[in-house]
Amino acid sequence: MQLHKYDITLSRLTEDDIEMVRQWRNSQQIRQFMEYREEITPEMQKKWFESINDFYNFYFIIEFEGEKIGLINTSKANYDDQSSEGGIFLWDDKYYETFVPVWASLLLLETNLFLFDARKSYIKTLHDNERAKRLNLHLGYELMEGQENEYNQEYKLTRENFIKKARKLIQAASLLSEDRGRDHWIFYNNEDIRSGLYDFMKEKMNREFIKSEEDTPEGKYIYIEPTPF
Repeated sequence: MQLHKYDITLSRLTEDDIEMVRQWRNSQQIRQFMEYREEITPEMQKKWFESINDFYNFYFIIEFEGEKIGLINTSKANYDDQSSEGGIFLWDDKYYETFVPVWASLLLLETNLFLFDARKSYIKTLHDNERAKRLNLHLGYELMEGQENEYNQEYKLTRENFIKKARKLIQAASLLSEDRGRDHWIFYNNEDIRSGLYDFMKEKMNREFIKSEEDTPEGKYIYIEPTPF
C-alpha cells in the first residue's frame, strides 16, 4: 500500500524495513523525543510489527527523492468513532527544518480526513519537543484540556480545524511540488488485494473524492480529487 502527493510517497511498513526502523528508533537522535527510551531488541521489534500489521494500524516509510527518510503513522483506527492516532519522526536530519515533514503530514491527513471520511486525529508530543509542537499547531492540532502540565501531551485535530489552519499549507505545497507530484493517489498492490485489505478499505472510502481508478498487473490505483478548499 502506498500514498502519494507533493512529491512524497508513503509506503506501508513491511517486515523487510523493521530492522532499519529499529536502528533509527534506538538512536539518541530519535529516542530523546520518545516517552519510551529503553533499547528495543530485534525480538521486541518483530513482536511489535506483528501487533500492528492489521487493518487498524498503518505505519508508512516516508520516501522523498528516492530516499527513505522517516516514519509516519495513523494507528488505532476507530472506524465507528472516525478517529485515529498519529505520529511522525524523521531520521534524516537534513529535512528537519524543511517542508518535507509538513508535506508528509498533509498527505496522510488529507487522505484520512477526506477519502476515508475521518473526523478526528490525536497525537502525543513531549512538551520539550518544540519542533513537533510547531508542526502540530500549523496543521490545526490543539492541546487538549488538562494536558498543560503533562510531560507527554495529547493534541486533538478535527476536520474543521484542519480545513481552517492547513489551507495555506496545502496551497503552498501544491504550488511548490512538481507537476506530477501534485497527483494524489493511493495504490494497493496484489498482496493488499489478496489479503482483503483493499476490499476492507474500499468500503470506508467516500466515493465523492475518487477521481478515477486504474487496474494494473501490479495492483490497483485510486486517484483522488483535489482537497476541496
